Amino acid sequence: MITLYDLVFQDDRRPSPFCWRAKFALKHKGLAWRDEPVGFTEKEKIAFAQSQTLPVIHDGAHVVKDSWAIVRHLDKAHHEQPLFKSEMALSYAHFVAGWVDTTVHPALFPLLIGDLYDRVRPADKSYFQESRAKRLGTTDFAAFQAKAREKGPAAFRAVLEPARRVLKEQPFLCGEHPAYPDYALVGAFLWARVASPFALLESDDPVHAWRERMLDLFDGMGRKAKAA
Repeated sequence: MITLYDLVFQDDRRPSPFCWRAKFALKHKGLAWRDEPVGFTEKEKIAFAQSQTLPVIHDGAHVVKDSWAIVRHLDKAHHEQPLFKSEMALSYAHFVAGWVDTTVHPALFPLLIGDLYDRVRPADKSYFQESRAKRLGTTDFAAFQAKAREKGPAAFRAVLEPARRVLKEQPFLCGEHPAYPDYALVGAFLWARVASPFALLESDDPVHAWRERMLDLFDGMGRKAKAA
């Protein structure tokens, strides 16, 4: 069976957007797996993969790190229910994942940082504080988050406009059925959902309706995750 090494927070919360991408891809393909939780300070658990980040999978003789490399491997090694049915689909997925990484995540992170810190396992707090302080220039994550929220989530919502334009006309980014571009974006929303009760979307936003559909996929896998 495939083993997925998954980032864990306090109370067995699983917030990693990149690990969520892998989980949705595994479900899409109908593949079973077992979780191996890994805290920020438990890098020895994934040393065999020569990786410092998650997700990592162990699939038979194959060890694969990085969410994009994992989904490429899954399609090559397991042919049922392909994630990418054409070169165009692969390119579209790569583009959307890159957009989420470079635009959606940076817009979302300031709105979540304080809540993320509050939910990190006690053993990992020093690591989280030091590593994120280098990125933000402060260790006062609560104040940084509060300042980001002063303007409300309007800036974050604006970043979602490319997805919103598509979702006004169809239920998923990939049309009538979800695929990897949808999984890449919903990972960001599960990052938020697991870590923070902060409301990101208006109820009449097409992205909100899409997010609800995504949470219900695969017997409600995303909805069943422990939320803030």
